[in-house]
Amino acid sequence: MSMGNSLSEQLSAKVGEIKQIAAGMADDEASKPKAEGEWSAKQVLSHLCGDPDALSMYEMKRFLDEDTPDLGLTPGDYGDARKDESIAALVSKMNTDYAEIGRFLAGLSDEQLARKAHIPFLKETPLGEYPTLGQWAGAVIDFHLADHVNQLRALAQ
Repeated sequence: MSMGNSLSEQLSAKVGEIKQIAAGMADDEASKPKAEGEWSAKQVLSHLCGDPDALSMYEMKRFLDEDTPDLGLTPGDYGDARKDESIAALVSKMNTDYAEIGRFLAGLSDEQLARKAHIPFLKETPLGEYPTLGQWAGAVIDFHLADHVNQLRALAQ
């Protein structure tokens, strides 16, 4: 199996976990954080739907379209642009967006996945500030999405 197909399958599995957790949530409860200063489930889902600083196809495509693009990504806030949307609408948008990213990743060659970008906020991480597209996608799946899966599980209890 190619690296792109593997990343796509891993991404699909994480999205499936999120969908399963969200399926048991009611909109009114999902709007309330468990504690002061924490995100609500709807805020987590809104964040995963793509705030301007979040993962997007635009940012992924820049790895291919530009020579070592400078991605000014920063760890995102959840924003509240979608605060009035239902859990179902948020999950649907997230599912559509990540399915597109999964198809994109599945179609990439190893050479394309080896292209680098500059992401300054990763400087002090094991990835470093010049990750490859494959490393970046893997980190998004294994760390970013995994953290939000755990966050949603805790909020669903």
